Amino acid sequence: MQKQVIKAIKSSGILGAIAILTVLIFGGYSGTLIGWLFGTAVGFLKTQGQKVFNPKEGASIGARAGLGIGICLFIGTLLEGWLIRPISGQYSVGFIPLLAGFLAFIVSILAGGVMGAAQGIPARKQQATLLTFAFVLVFFPFADLLLQTKWIDTAIQILFFAMMALGLNITVGFAGLLDLGYVAFFTIGAYTTGLLSSPHLGINLNFWLVLPLAALVAAFFGLILGTPTLRLRGDYLAIVTLGFGQIVPVLFRNLTEVRIEEPISKFFAIIAGKPEMTICLIGCTRPLNLTGGEAGINPIGRPYLPIIGTFNSTNYLPWYYLILLLVVFTYFAIARLRDSRLGRSWAAIREDELAACAMGINLVKTKLLAFAMGASFAGLAGAFYAAYISAIFPGTFDFAISVIILCMVILGGLGNMTGVILGSIIIMAADRLYLPQLAKVLKGFLNTSVLPFINDPALKDFIAVSFDPLQMRLFLFGLTLVIMMLVRPEGLVPDAMHQAEMHPTDEAIKKSLSPARKQSATVD
Repeated sequence: MQKQVIKAIKSSGILGAIAILTVLIFGGYSGTLIGWLFGTAVGFLKTQGQKVFNPKEGASIGARAGLGIGICLFIGTLLEGWLIRPISGQYSVGFIPLLAGFLAFIVSILAGGVMGAAQGIPARKQQATLLTFAFVLVFFPFADLLLQTKWIDTAIQILFFAMMALGLNITVGFAGLLDLGYVAFFTIGAYTTGLLSSPHLGINLNFWLVLPLAALVAAFFGLILGTPTLRLRGDYLAIVTLGFGQIVPVLFRNLTEVRIEEPISKFFAIIAGKPEMTICLIGCTRPLNLTGGEAGINPIGRPYLPIIGTFNSTNYLPWYYLILLLVVFTYFAIARLRDSRLGRSWAAIREDELAACAMGINLVKTKLLAFAMGASFAGLAGAFYAAYISAIFPGTFDFAISVIILCMVILGGLGNMTGVILGSIIIMAADRLYLPQLAKVLKGFLNTSVLPFINDPALKDFIAVSFDPLQMRLFLFGLTLVIMMLVRPEGLVPDAMHQAEMHPTDEAIKKSLSPARKQSATVD
């Protein structure tokens, strides 16, 4: 229990540092939103491993945890308003930082107290915790709109990538099959939606019909990928999946002149030397431009609901709740798969294929289902993405997406679904939210307080480029991964079995054992 408390304290310290960084670069009332989110988080962390007997005691523990976050936010807000803004060339805001900092301080304490109280409800602790987190997720867009932080678009992207990371976690985390071509299934789901729900081929199916179809088509291609890789493992499997991920986007880029002829008549036409005998099936008068080439497919049909109407790009709320529902569905569906007989078969294959086969597990069926199930969720994500931007282009589906999603899984913790979501939040928030804003603040600081005092043009250009976080994003990303692999290779929230493998101590091994085996190990 003592280690869990120390871990919670360390986690709250990290959240406090992130909170200060957030208000330093965003300013305004962003601290209030962060105070709500991080206050809820530390209220949960502080009560883990402690015996909380009633809501009052839990609220006291959570409020004290929120107090630390609140102090960090209050100080950071004042520094941003009265120090960072003047030296970065932004307009002065007077006493607004004092008001914003105080509001963030109060909200942090209240959020921590509410979550702590939820942890102290006897016999209903889990339900109360889930209800509190659900409240945060449901009302986040309204808080974002009220405080004018404009983070909802980034939140949609985070949820979208979290959904794909959960799908890849089936293949890599549960079954131990290294897949470097996961972007292929994302591409297939997006193009399936583009072809079936757009005027490009004149089909124009309803989005709600296309959504499950995209998942089924992606699952089918998952079976196609899995079939030739059944005998492969390790690096060889990674190379084959990498090739598949590279081929699919190129294929969609080049399907611009499609003509399909009936093979039997074609054969006899070749023998007889009379091409006119060939029976044409598709693209007879002129070749069919199936995928639009580099121009892609645009526009793509969007979802429609009776009360809301057609989803549009100016209103993020329907998109946010749609992807949130898809992520919740993905989480619970995969959780059920993990706890099923199939999930236990995946775990057995991951640990030792030979032993799993000897115990009667059908390796062919189990591996193919891992590829198919993982691909189906990528297809769902691809369908959502195509409708969200209302267009798809082959250049979007780069190999880097597969690498980023795999990094989310590894950073969060292989096999741990909560860890995978945490890894998705960290990577996407840093890439799409923090780095662009940090680049904006640094640019203002350089243009106001540094570059005007430098006379050498070459030195000016060097400094402007060297201190641009967007230019160094891949360096920072790679450095973070190197540090993680050295310090915590099992991930931020590791699965018990993976943690035991990375740290093969007696205590770690006991954590991965069942209660009966744990008692037996203690007796021995």
